[in-house]
Amino acid sequence: MGERPGQVIIAIVLLFVGVTLIQAVFGMDLDPLRSDGIAAYYLDNAMSDTAAVNAVAAVLLDYRAFDPFGEATVIFGSVVVVSMLATGGTLRSSGYGMSILVGRSIGFLTPFFWLFPIYVILNGHLSPGGGFQGGVSISVLVIVLSVAFGSEYTANRLSLERLGFAESAAALGFILVGLVGVLQGATFLANAAAGVPVGHPGELISAGIVAVLNIVIGCKVAAGLASIFFYMSKEGGEVR
Repeated sequence: MGERPGQVIIAIVLLFVGVTLIQAVFGMDLDPLRSDGIAAYYLDNAMSDTAAVNAVAAVLLDYRAFDPFGEATVIFGSVVVVSMLATGGTLRSSGYGMSILVGRSIGFLTPFFWLFPIYVILNGHLSPGGGFQGGVSISVLVIVLSVAFGSEYTANRLSLERLGFAESAAALGFILVGLVGVLQGATFLANAAAGVPVGHPGELISAGIVAVLNIVIGCKVAAGLASIFFYMSKEGGEVR
């Protein structure tokens, strides 16, 4: 009974925030955007400017490439904070997993599970998807394997040290790709403007740095989210 007033206050606050956000969204003035033609420019020129068939990928990884760079930094910061909170713990060791039927089924389907995120990442500039979606799918696959076969199965193959190295390497790769534009006399994360060959729309090897950044982001997101899962699976540390 003593917790009920606190729950009511939290519910009221959440309701107020939700109503405020809904009003803000529906009250947005989109006329300046329409009059400036920014959205129309993206849709009309994304393919010719970047050779990316997926206009969303062109916007995120070319016109506004700083946005995913900041989002990747947020994931990196989240991993750092979670690792600091879980310092001193040990990974829960479980070699049993689920039943043999589940294990056999997952083992048979795992190759097909890998195909989806790889396709989504490699074709992010050609079709809906990209590095973030593919990276999340890979991290979910790691969690599924841990649940199905036990934590020892994945821990022996993907240690926190390896995941940390992969995430750091992907972050460094993101920066190096961005520096290509600077070295070419353009801006950081510049694509065609820096003389990067973008190829022809519709081809797998095309879109310049857009396709490369999808791979880098996919590796970083997968390693980051998988690391968070393993850190939160620890026991005996400062956070239980």
